[in-house]
Amino acid sequence: MNSLQISTDPTMLSADLSSLTTSPSVSTFMPEEDASICPLLPSTPSPPLDFTHPLTPSTGNDDNNIEERNDLVADTSSSGSSTDIGLNPDNEASNSLFNNTYPYYPAKCDNIIQENGMTGNMNMQLTKDMPSFVHWNWPLIRKCTFLLFLSGIAAMLSMVVYMIINLPSSCNPPVAWYKGNVFYEIFPASFQDSNNDGLGDLRGLIGRADYLKNLNVGAVRLNSIFPSQHYPDHYQNVTSLTEIDDILGKLDDLKRLSATLHERNISLLLDLPIYPFVKHLSPSSLRSQHYNESGGNYDGDNANDEVPIISEFLRLSRSIPEENFNTNPITNAIRFWISRASIDGFYIKGLEHFYDDPYLVENIKDWKYLLGSDRILIVSKKLIDQVNDEIAEILLQYVDLVDVYLDVTNGTQYIAEQVKEIMGNHLYKVDQPWIHWSLGGISERRISSKLSPNATLATTLMELMLPGTPNIFYGDEISLEEINDVTGEHSETKHLHHLSTMLWNAHQNEFTGRESLPWLPKGSASFHHLDQISDMIQLRIKSPSIYKNAVIKEDTTMGNTNIRASKNDLLIIERWYPRRHSFVSISNFGPYLISLDLSALFYSGELIIGGLSPKNSKIYFTDFEIRPFETLIIKLHK
Repeated sequence: MNSLQISTDPTMLSADLSSLTTSPSVSTFMPEEDASICPLLPSTPSPPLDFTHPLTPSTGNDDNNIEERNDLVADTSSSGSSTDIGLNPDNEASNSLFNNTYPYYPAKCDNIIQENGMTGNMNMQLTKDMPSFVHWNWPLIRKCTFLLFLSGIAAMLSMVVYMIINLPSSCNPPVAWYKGNVFYEIFPASFQDSNNDGLGDLRGLIGRADYLKNLNVGAVRLNSIFPSQHYPDHYQNVTSLTEIDDILGKLDDLKRLSATLHERNISLLLDLPIYPFVKHLSPSSLRSQHYNESGGNYDGDNANDEVPIISEFLRLSRSIPEENFNTNPITNAIRFWISRASIDGFYIKGLEHFYDDPYLVENIKDWKYLLGSDRILIVSKKLIDQVNDEIAEILLQYVDLVDVYLDVTNGTQYIAEQVKEIMGNHLYKVDQPWIHWSLGGISERRISSKLSPNATLATTLMELMLPGTPNIFYGDEISLEEINDVTGEHSETKHLHHLSTMLWNAHQNEFTGRESLPWLPKGSASFHHLDQISDMIQLRIKSPSIYKNAVIKEDTTMGNTNIRASKNDLLIIERWYPRRHSFVSISNFGPYLISLDLSALFYSGELIIGGLSPKNSKIYFTDFEIRPFETLIIKLHK
């Protein structure tokens, strides 16, 4: 023994000191190594405090035990790592530690010391004193949480895709359904025959509903459905405003036509030709006959009562026998067709003959009050021109559209003056009625016969560029011509020659059956014009620059139409709207080719409709040419 009480026995001093680093003694491990291996736990109750460590020299141990311990150290050091003692109990050296000779042995990592000193498994028995979350099924909770996270991601992605799919294709400013839309006027006897009697009828119109849909029109106007003596030869001499001529069909046919058009988002309007059937206007029948029956107080100027009164009024109208509709013929006709056929509006034709009637204002108030805000009332500009300014201001408050006939046969200067007059007077204010433009009609000759078939296309494209609601007379989209009666065989129907039957195919007669002849001779048409008219209507629907009639900013209103030139048979109309494309229509209504430099007005653009150049081709205005009776629609480059 030396002074440190360490044995000086030569046997102990000759031991391989390098093997001490691999000793299973805890005291020989570095702190990090001690924490990285499984603890050495006893298999029996803790030994007494006076036990002797196998590597500690002691005089109380015999030589045999010392040799065995040295052999153990040598064996364990040959394993190459101190961690093999704790992690590999199956080797020979570690197995020798499990005998009763050695009080310590390497235990498995999942064993712990229980309170009584015995070893136990990590899956210990749970007691009621432990927190509740210990009892939870954590593997299942993790799986559910992960699935919930994935579901949330999928839901958000689905919502984004749904929003993208349902985004509107445009964010154009909205207007009322009749503002800026295109109307299509039809003389029913000349449109389509369904029963092969040679005369058009309502069922024939039903069969052509898809044609109207493809043309992109927003409303159909029937200008003559009422019975008359010798219909349709003398269609204007009506005998009733609440009946349909037998040649055209029955009330059920009109109901079906209305429903068919509504399914295609097309409104149905009726012309009411009141003159000369009505000799004078009558006092209002709304107040005494029906509003008192509903228990309401009638006040034609009280807009707040409009919805409930109108609803009750229509309910009562459906319950009243037809023979009792005789107090006010015009009011009763409006009420009848609204309640029986769901008509969307009326053009009261012939009101200019009653411009000095004392009941004019009262009747127009009642008609509009009966129609409500969703149905429209149309009157002719002739009426507005004939009454004094005070009455005109009152009438314009109750009218939705004012029909303006645009004469295009007197040159471009005259056309420009008409348009500027309409745009400049009180009719063009935002809070006033919109303009219902007409180039033809039941009482006007066709443009194709006045000028040329190409002139019909050119003027119709120009009309579709104007602010307001354009009206196309049936057949003008294909430049239908009047009857060419050179020999005078049909002179007795000369007043009907502009009402030639509609053509559907250039090679055969599809207006009526082959075994029958149409009531009027067949005319001619230019079917290749149809695509340009349809494209122009579609462009108008999509472009606020064209379908809007003004730019409204707070309290200021500014027109969005400019007449840039109107000389030498050339008419230039520019349409624009903030943050939208600007368009220009250039029309040549003369018989000669025009070449000129328009670079002072515009630099370049893109051809949209018209001309011989391919669609979307670039246009430069430095050396601009336009053929006779042609209209070009160009999108300007900014």
